Amino acid sequence: MRLLVHGGTVVTSDETRRDDVLCEGGRIVAVGKIGDTAGVDEVLDADGLLVFPGFIDPHVHSRDPGATHKEDFAHSTLAALCGGVTCVLEMPNAIPGVTDADGFNERRRYLGERTWVDFGLWGLSLGAENVDELEGMVRAGAVAIKMFWGYSLARDTKELVYNPGDFPDRDVIPPFDTGDLYVTMREMVRLGAVLGLHCEDKAILDAALCALGHPISTYQDLLDARPSVAEAAAVATAAEVAGATGCRTHIVHLSSADGLRAVRAALVAGRPISAETCPHYLQLTGEDYDTVGPVMKVYPPVRDHADRTALWEAIADGVITSVGSDHGPHTMAEKLAGLARAPAGVAGVETLGVAIVDGMLEGLISPQTLAGVLSTNTAAIFGLYPRKGAIKPGADADLTLVDPSGTTTVTASDLHSISPTTMFDGRTFRGAIAASVLGGRVAMRYGQPVLERSGRFVSGKGSARHATGR
Repeated sequence: MRLLVHGGTVVTSDETRRDDVLCEGGRIVAVGKIGDTAGVDEVLDADGLLVFPGFIDPHVHSRDPGATHKEDFAHSTLAALCGGVTCVLEMPNAIPGVTDADGFNERRRYLGERTWVDFGLWGLSLGAENVDELEGMVRAGAVAIKMFWGYSLARDTKELVYNPGDFPDRDVIPPFDTGDLYVTMREMVRLGAVLGLHCEDKAILDAALCALGHPISTYQDLLDARPSVAEAAAVATAAEVAGATGCRTHIVHLSSADGLRAVRAALVAGRPISAETCPHYLQLTGEDYDTVGPVMKVYPPVRDHADRTALWEAIADGVITSVGSDHGPHTMAEKLAGLARAPAGVAGVETLGVAIVDGMLEGLISPQTLAGVLSTNTAAIFGLYPRKGAIKPGADADLTLVDPSGTTTVTASDLHSISPTTMFDGRTFRGAIAASVLGGRVAMRYGQPVLERSGRFVSGKGSARHATGR
């Protein structure tokens, strides 16, 4: 199959230029002015469109297996495709959690039968309890290892237990402490792998909830119970341990100016950390709760205007180098259970691209920065570059085409997730995702698939020779 993407503006993290892209056998074979169409099977007209390296969502919870009444991998990856995402990195807290090589390989097989886009897999850290299993998952191709720092996990299924008091008879692995973090980071250094961290200090959260003095009933209560200092303190501690051990550490879903200040300080001090934020922190504030409603509950919470502004500025100046959706739907019935009891999480993979494109078209970031945070930098962090995240010969022929003159109105019922609990229902964004190319074939046009399921597993070992090819 030879596909020519013709007449578009190619955007990479380094430059923007008017060029064609020739794809063959699932790879990019040429970039430039390609006038000769002899032997080309299909020409995709990209006139007026921006051609980006295929968007990568590094933070997806598809709940498959274990909670498929909320979401499953077929629906989450179809949603990804329809939003212009050509590769997802799936989080490990399925039921059961992915805590060893056998579990990793079984999940790889299981999800590989269901995917619409390429996918990589995270492994799950249980602190000191499974430190000896990390090597097997890394060798099997894990893009990173995730530690839900500050949370309990069920000992039998390894699922997250947000409120241990709700299950007094259940055997849980207690929240990880800094000793667990230190031991895990030392092992990650030995393996040459990345540790991803959920950063909220458990002791501060417990004290803040106690100080609140009553059950959470308003959005301000939620903010008071999960203050940004909890994020900042955890980031600062993680950065110190990362500096002492040399562990490459990735802070996920950064939500606050306070947390960001800790990231900046760590980078100035030379700590080996990187940071991600999410579209809901960039597009919304706590003031939107009255309009958005209970689907807006996520951990860490959406905060205020100053936090949102600081996060956009950090993307623009390169402190935040990746954006992920933290896609993790719950049913609407679950989300309506009240702020105290409702689970945290929201559908987001299908709206990731357009939410960040909107910011680009508003002038908050450049097209090159968008290419970085939605593709190139993410691929580099997780060992996928240059197979992913690049528009150059030899890279996978994965492209996302954006129409900067279009608009996109998000309608929850039109999304492809089982539980389309989006924060953006009814929201109109600048720009539209016009098409996506997966493995050198046009896979999606304006929000609808035009190709059968064709995604593959990709390894996090950093080189095409280590990854499963088409």
